[in-house]
Amino acid sequence: MYYYLLASDSNIFANIREIKLGPSKRLLDACFYRQFHQHPQQLNTWKHTEIWPSFEQHTVSDDRQMFLCCNDLQYEHVSGTVHELDTSNMVVINPYIADRKKWLRIQIAKRCKGFVDVPTDISPQAFFRHYKQAYQQCPGHSRIDSADYSFDFLRFLQDPLEREKLCDRLNIVINPRMEAYLAHYLACHGDFFNTLK
Repeated sequence: MYYYLLASDSNIFANIREIKLGPSKRLLDACFYRQFHQHPQQLNTWKHTEIWPSFEQHTVSDDRQMFLCCNDLQYEHVSGTVHELDTSNMVVINPYIADRKKWLRIQIAKRCKGFVDVPTDISPQAFFRHYKQAYQQCPGHSRIDSADYSFDFLRFLQDPLEREKLCDRLNIVINPRMEAYLAHYLACHGDFFNTLK
């Protein structure tokens, strides 16, 4: 989603260590293809090369800065203090997973959220206990009610109309690079998303 929007021919960018990611498509391509290797059996390796944008806001008149938040709109400043992201002049989009079991399966495969620290050599009994606890603590879906625009992420991956709706909301025209990124992202996952159905 993040790279998909940055790949557009729009004025959207992300601030990565004082570098604007998005305007230079060569740099964007290098970052994207470095992060997403075509090894479907190792979905959890994406975190090793993941690049998170900074929360330092640029005040460029006609550019739109992208921020990436996970689960809430708080972030830790470099000083160590926690801040709430001011979204009063932003569009908050929320790609959510509508089904709790699918959401947990994605977390397991990618070793994120509730499964980030689960050891790979965990016993089946201990894993089941952890899964059961995560299931009970997990809301029924990952939708954020306060978002300006929410959409089912799994449907977005498969349905061009869902992608068009988001891009229309953000005044973006879908281009071949965006769709190539999506095709590569799906190829990196092999048949994983198909098994979630």
